Amino acid sequence: MMGRKDDYQSKMEFIDLNTFVPSDHILRQINEKIDFSFIYNKMEKYYSKLGRKSLDPVLLYKMLLIGYLFNVDSERELEQEVHLNIAYRWFLGLDLTDSVPNHSTFSQNRRRRFKDSTVFQEIFDHIVKLCIERGLVTGEVIVTDSTHIKASASKGKVEKVVVEKTPSQYLNTVEQEAKKIEKELEEKRIESGKKKRGRKPKDISTETISVVKTDSDSGLLKRPGKPLGPHYLAYTSIDTENGIIVDIHPSAGNINDCEPFVERLKVIQEKFDLDIKNVGADRGYDTTPIHHGLRTLEITGYISPIQHDNPFNTTSYRDFTYNKETDTYTCPNQKILHFTHLTLKENGNYFKTYSAKTKDCKFCPFRDACFGKTASKRTVSRPIAHDLLEANMQRAKISEYKYVQKLRRVWCEGSFGTMKIKHNLYKTYKRGIEKILEQCLFSALALNLKRMIKAIN
Repeated sequence: MMGRKDDYQSKMEFIDLNTFVPSDHILRQINEKIDFSFIYNKMEKYYSKLGRKSLDPVLLYKMLLIGYLFNVDSERELEQEVHLNIAYRWFLGLDLTDSVPNHSTFSQNRRRRFKDSTVFQEIFDHIVKLCIERGLVTGEVIVTDSTHIKASASKGKVEKVVVEKTPSQYLNTVEQEAKKIEKELEEKRIESGKKKRGRKPKDISTETISVVKTDSDSGLLKRPGKPLGPHYLAYTSIDTENGIIVDIHPSAGNINDCEPFVERLKVIQEKFDLDIKNVGADRGYDTTPIHHGLRTLEITGYISPIQHDNPFNTTSYRDFTYNKETDTYTCPNQKILHFTHLTLKENGNYFKTYSAKTKDCKFCPFRDACFGKTASKRTVSRPIAHDLLEANMQRAKISEYKYVQKLRRVWCEGSFGTMKIKHNLYKTYKRGIEKILEQCLFSALALNLKRMIKAIN
């Protein structure tokens, strides 16, 4: 006989939401492994001791976390999802009859209470420290790369402006060495009675940049194989022991990958007291300033090398012999090329240029093969601290390099794909670097919690 359910009638029931959440549900596993009460201490300073009680800050944070764990990128939609989903209510400590916080609560807290604060960074760091304490993060190998995030801005509203170019943090060590070399060269000229000064590195005190009017913190991304238009970049460092993200740092989309690299490694070392032994990165990080920085931090870099086989300006440079003691080159015709000036390339590498005397090259039998008929003399360029670039090339030939680069591809590319598809990092509706940092931290934390649970279990 066909059954038919009677019309619904109101009745009173006692319901335990705990019984509705499966034992293997990710929210139950997170709730069992993480005590979120530490958030009260982190947020206490942002609340007044007077007035009526606010929304529970732990509930506020956990509700935002749900949105990133389950790829709900709209806070309005998140409010509806929590209203309907029993597991979400259970995780937040809300009964079926409790009202769900309004979506506007998040924007109000973001604009008023937590503006210019570091609370979300502090909470992210706390979870990373828990991973370190449990041995899930070791610092043995850290891999770094960046991924683009589509900005909430119009590529049609862009203006060109000239700005003062301040030296990047990652250039400091090389610039100091370059200044020292330039000073020594000038002193030699004075001693020899020469009045003519050598050429200085190209003036890069100003530059013309494109500013996106609708979100000036973003930048125009112009890279081969990447989408064009306003974007942000999320520089991400991952410990390869279990794929835990130890640092995520957003910047405008037109910033060079290598600029924040050394500084972020230093931040990780100091913040977590983490002994980083090895790092892996792609060829965009193979610059003299990067290798200088890694040597200062006592970290071994396994970086995909740019082909520095020919760092000079002709194919016959191998016929020139470098004398380290005199800092000179000797050509195949046994003539000496002396150091004359420094040149700063666009990629941030300083080059020392060595020049032969015009009279030595004028009737040289190797002239045509050496530099042709248009120039008057032969020059050779050598990057400052070229030995660091050569050392990296040598490391690229050993098995450890292949192993680290494999880890980089697995963890970086895998993490970026997962965060974009499942944890709200493909694009942003927010504007301003502070709000993008919040989005990056929550996305990375969502992935960290899943990997942390998997490693513990």
